[in-house]
Amino acid sequence: MTTPKPKLYFDLTTLRQNRSTSLQANGVTRTLYETARCFYQDEIEVTFICHDARTNEYVNVQPAPFFTSGELTPEDLPNLLGAPLKALNKEKYKNRKLKGMFHRMRYALRTKARKTTGAYDGDALGGPLIDIDAPFLSLGNLQETRRLAEYVKARAPYVPVYAMIHDISPLRLNDTEHDHGAKLWLDDLKRTIATKPHILANSEYTKNDLLQFLAEQEIPSPQSTSVVHLAHEFKEVSPLFPLRQRPKNGFFLLLGDIRYRKNAKLVFDAYLNLQQQGEAANLPQLVCAGAIPNGAFASLNSDQRYTPIGKYVTIIQAPTQAALTALYKEAIALIYPSLFEGYGLPVGEALWMGTPVLASKATSIPEVGGDYCRYFDPQNTEALAALIQSTIELQETLRAEIPERAQLRHWHNVEQDIWNIIRSNNTPPDKRISERPSTKFSLEET
Repeated sequence: MTTPKPKLYFDLTTLRQNRSTSLQANGVTRTLYETARCFYQDEIEVTFICHDARTNEYVNVQPAPFFTSGELTPEDLPNLLGAPLKALNKEKYKNRKLKGMFHRMRYALRTKARKTTGAYDGDALGGPLIDIDAPFLSLGNLQETRRLAEYVKARAPYVPVYAMIHDISPLRLNDTEHDHGAKLWLDDLKRTIATKPHILANSEYTKNDLLQFLAEQEIPSPQSTSVVHLAHEFKEVSPLFPLRQRPKNGFFLLLGDIRYRKNAKLVFDAYLNLQQQGEAANLPQLVCAGAIPNGAFASLNSDQRYTPIGKYVTIIQAPTQAALTALYKEAIALIYPSLFEGYGLPVGEALWMGTPVLASKATSIPEVGGDYCRYFDPQNTEALAALIQSTIELQETLRAEIPERAQLRHWHNVEQDIWNIIRSNNTPPDKRISERPSTKFSLEET
């Protein structure tokens, strides 16, 4: 029996890079995994692929181990996709020859050691791609998107690539002249755009922000851009409350790293404000959950400003899906004070779980929450303090206003929107195979 030709190649490489934290804590990985699972469950003929660091090529991936169990833990990923070292950044040491030589030698030794021990091998990795004649989809991080887009451009320039841009926060929040990471991110963006993919933006805000930035930098705009809003749906499991005791006055939930653009300091300042108003006796706990490094609260409190409210703050690092299910279910409300988001998955997930949301009205967040959230200015401490106090008093009323799940967006909707865009834009293969430059291509390592 002849194996049917794929109608889509779906890149899973970014999953490999999320083996140290919870899938929930990484919005890009969540988007990739949940959408891929919907494609796997549908009748569309999809070939899942991954970059194979052993051969520097893309190979087929056996999808069943990822999607049949219903849940994927980070500990599974090295065995399935391999655990290669991240590529050495040669540009970083361009003007430091001695240090660059040291790191190149160190990288070569570590690579050899990992290959010897089989760390680069993955149980789900299969054979190399042959006769590329279907569109490619990349929902992963920008570095992997750039690598895939350049690979397809070199091997089959007539085959379309659909690439999602999740946000351009590295460029908006950092100086590309002085921040090395932002400079690399900008280079990846330019190289991706140069391959002429069809860009999928996860919100109207992200699309407009991207196009505006490209115009500011005099970079040619993508040939085509579509918006695919992500989902509210949260894959809940049997809840397991992560604290020994439930807080007496309940708790508000904050998700994500409490530093930088997540703007948790605004919530801490609001608590200081409420404490000064004499509301301390009835204040709920602040449960902060996510990829939060050790000492994060202490670093924010280096001047002892937040010492008076330290007793209200609880940190949960890298929560499991079971812990997140319990936290969403039992929180008085999610407080989401972020200054910059491409989308804002936790806002939608809280609504899915029937939890009220107090959300920043910045960037894309109102696109996610719609009319179902209570919004605040992410720079206004007093306004948030008043909102927190009224939420404590109106808990049941606010829960009753949250819509049914049928009114919210499912991951299957995301998959369908992407597939409709691909179908409407896809063109016959024409000369794709006969005019490709070569059948063998070695990816550039950067």
